Amino acid sequence: MTLRLVQPGLGPSRPLVAMFLVWAGLDDKIRQAFGPGPCIIADHSAKGTETMADLVEFAHRTAGVQHVSAIALAGYSAGCQRVRALRLAGVNASAYLLIDGTHASWPPQEWQITWLRELSEEARSGRILLVASHTWQTYTERLTPPLTPFASTLTVLRMATGFPLKEGGPPEAPAVSHDGALWVYSYATAESDPRAHSYQAMFVLSKLAGRHVAPWLAGNRETVPTSPKQHEAQDTSEEGGGLGTALTVGGLLFLSAGSLFR
Repeated sequence: MTLRLVQPGLGPSRPLVAMFLVWAGLDDKIRQAFGPGPCIIADHSAKGTETMADLVEFAHRTAGVQHVSAIALAGYSAGCQRVRALRLAGVNASAYLLIDGTHASWPPQEWQITWLRELSEEARSGRILLVASHTWQTYTERLTPPLTPFASTLTVLRMATGFPLKEGGPPEAPAVSHDGALWVYSYATAESDPRAHSYQAMFVLSKLAGRHVAPWLAGNRETVPTSPKQHEAQDTSEEGGGLGTALTVGGLLFLSAGSLFR
């Protein structure tokens, strides 16, 4: 087991946030994004097999959680496949955060789209929150032997949400598609852009968690943006030190993860 406790949360009853392929260097940003209330656990790997019962037991044992008031599942890159596996196993979370990781095999199999299409419809009706981001890395669909092609996050989100997703924006102003509690953030990138993919982990993950998931879990759903075309304000502090190594690690994870997306 590679789970770790990011923060215990407050109170006998608290939300439980489970995050996958999220390494410890991001913990400070994650705690800032969610505030002190939720219990947050994370796995730096995308290969774990813990069930939801295992995750709740870990929260109980390490953080003293007596009652889980709501569940949020979040993944980055191949970590989104852990979220998919939990959903397919019957887990019904209140909120889902999928950061540039909605890949599928090529061509996508129907079951790889259906689970996300069902979540999208639930989010449109306001029953759950679904927030997803994608880059424009479509080279994955043109890989040739000995590499195996796989569907890009852009392709899968188009198929699952019905949004056209015709354009993206720069890191400080992505294009945003919105319907009810369904949000898709589109980031314009090169067709092969490991640095942009790693930026999703380093900055987009915590930003969208704080903007959408934290208020949702707190029951304050009016605090999330309501404009269907919402641009982010530029935050130049994000380009600070320590980024290079993390971007390199994240890019390597992405480039080597094709076999995880099927």
